[in-house]
Amino acid sequence: MSREYTEDDLVYGESWGLVHRGFLADSEIERMKALRDKVMGKQGTAGTTLKPIGRVIIDGEWYDARLKDGYLDIGTPIVVVGIDIGYVLVNEDLKREEDNS
Repeated sequence: MSREYTEDDLVYGESWGLVHRGFLADSEIERMKALRDKVMGKQGTAGTTLKPIGRVIIDGEWYDARLKDGYLDIGTPIVVVGIDIGYVLVNEDLKREEDNS
């Protein structure tokens, strides 16, 4: 017996792509959505070295983060580019770094 899935049955996780809701508890899905709404596109600073996992500071709050690729030193400007299960996904904020030069 096959079932048609609707958009509400799926959630997007950066590393997994579309994931069936049955993989995650509803509370985890809601937590990811709330986190996305709170930090998506925001700027911050690497609070620890990211190689590629570490912690970042955004609006004075610390978050577990994963760099899309590469390595960043403490204090490097970052920008949030996505949310994944357990992590804020970040890239180096090259625009802000250029502005400070």
